Amino acid sequence: MRAGILTALTKHRDLAEVFLSILVQIPLAVFLGHYYDQSSFMDSGYLVSAGLNPYTSHLVTIFSPYSFGFTPIIGDPPLWPLLLGLIYRLTYNISSNIFLYNFAIKLPVIASNLGLAYLTKKILKKQGASEGKIRFAWLFLLFNPFMLLTSSAWGQFDTLISLLCLASLYLLNKAKTIKSAVVLSFSVVLKPISFPLIALPLFSSPRRGISKVVKYILISVAIVVVFWILPFFFLGWAIPGSSNQITSFFTRAGGISLFSIVELLKNQVTLPISLQLLGYLWVPALLIGYYLIYRNPPMNFNELTQKAAELMFIFFLTFSWVSEPYIIVAIPLVLIFLPQSEMNFRNFHFLWVIPLIFMFISTNFFQLFFLVSPQVISWLAQFDQHIRFWRLLAQFMVAVSFQFFVWRLAVKMLGFKKK
Repeated sequence: MRAGILTALTKHRDLAEVFLSILVQIPLAVFLGHYYDQSSFMDSGYLVSAGLNPYTSHLVTIFSPYSFGFTPIIGDPPLWPLLLGLIYRLTYNISSNIFLYNFAIKLPVIASNLGLAYLTKKILKKQGASEGKIRFAWLFLLFNPFMLLTSSAWGQFDTLISLLCLASLYLLNKAKTIKSAVVLSFSVVLKPISFPLIALPLFSSPRRGISKVVKYILISVAIVVVFWILPFFFLGWAIPGSSNQITSFFTRAGGISLFSIVELLKNQVTLPISLQLLGYLWVPALLIGYYLIYRNPPMNFNELTQKAAELMFIFFLTFSWVSEPYIIVAIPLVLIFLPQSEMNFRNFHFLWVIPLIFMFISTNFFQLFFLVSPQVISWLAQFDQHIRFWRLLAQFMVAVSFQFFVWRLAVKMLGFKKK
């Protein structure tokens, strides 16, 4: 009787907290959005709806004064622009309300935030974590300012990628290899930030069997081909094929990475030609990471999340451009691993506090207000002229501190052995 009452009260409390989280996220989703990314999303939705190619630049004035005019080429695979085109048709095409359109683009993000909290809580319960640590993870994912600012406010959908990655690992642990392959592959074709994890299931246990390995590879390749490559042909879009377009993803330098020193010293956000090979440093680094996993494969779910977090850390430490929202992919993995380890949660908090500080120094936080005040972008540009060197120096110092912390956390996780 008493247990039933406590269960009912817990469910009501959880629903109340979810409702409160939604109330917090709605105004963020309606009125805020990152100037560059959200403008690109809005323009891409219009272009796709009009039957135009979002991977080439067009003159778009329909959202003036909220957009660039000439649209930047969207950096995400076709699945996300196609969804943006549908959202445009159902919102701005009917009402011409920029805030409704902005909010509609964020709906998958809000749903992902809630889904990520529920899935993390479910996994921690099955892992036997204490009630206090379950509550911490649950409330963190629902209300943490860094999580909400980089998702509901910013407009990036990294929480959706994180949700799919975590769901894939959970399915893999349940020996549901095919479903795991489908879910993880969809995360990659939505946003390649999850690519460092794509081969992890192949090393998850020596008992998987060659047949399941082959199935996993075939399914992953099929999904990438069908949802990433074929849409270009079916929709008549020209594949971004110039050398500059292809290599631009690997020659950008900046964000919360050590490569942000390029902007400080050279006042540019691309690697110098003589150093562009460093843009591919993450490839051998991940191969080394996978070799270490091959030598010591994960045998249970906790070890699986540990290895996944380590692979993401390797990527963050070696990729030439690390945007703040990228960190979201690693956060739930660490939240699940830590309760089963003897590590202090204080080590975890640096993972979001430092990128949150970086958001302010990089001006990304202030760019979130461009919809409610379009002049904020020009004000930022004018102000930056007076403090640019010192701002970039502070930005680089914060990036160094983040890299140091990630190294430290990765080494601690790598050296942890569950008793």
